[in-house]
Amino acid sequence: QLIRKFQRRPFDTNSPAVRIACLTEKILRLRAHLLRTDLGGMHQEAKRAMRMYLTRRTRTMKSLYKSDYTLYRHTCTELGIRCIRFAIPLPSANPQKMLNPQAVDGDHARFLIRQRLYRAKHRPREVREPGTQRRIRWTRHPLEPVPESHGRPKPSPQQISTAWPYGVRQERVEGKQVIYNPTAPGVGFWPAKQKIVGGR
Repeated sequence: QLIRKFQRRPFDTNSPAVRIACLTEKILRLRAHLLRTDLGGMHQEAKRAMRMYLTRRTRTMKSLYKSDYTLYRHTCTELGIRCIRFAIPLPSANPQKMLNPQAVDGDHARFLIRQRLYRAKHRPREVREPGTQRRIRWTRHPLEPVPESHGRPKPSPQQISTAWPYGVRQERVEGKQVIYNPTAPGVGFWPAKQKIVGGR
């Protein structure tokens, strides 16, 4: 049925559209077989055949895309498969000899644009000395000034809690609690002696 739908003449079994239709039918049958039978990861041969069919269909689709874009789009629409826009390199610098002016893989192009925007946003930035403008180093994340409220207590609004002490302590409401630095050295901290690495 699919062969009759896409063949250009009687006994046409090898045109690109017919090959894409046959490979799509094989892929769908193999997919149904894989979904129907669960062998717990023992489907290596069937998965290998699926990869081969998909590669062969992609190659045929790219060939048809280069030669006849209208037929390619009609075939993809009829079979219900995604109409991929392949990136085709130009054979020459003459734009009149282009195979297809629409030969741009839109999904891949959008991915590359997103990657470029992300890399431009997080690119290494240079740090220069204020007086001489001499470049000191490169940094990936530009340092922002520390806010004035950093390390200082902040007042918290009073609220009721079901656990003890059943609310916010008065010192926290007034913003007079002690802020402890978890990275500060504790009581009895004694810095280690400087030692030469590899020496005595």
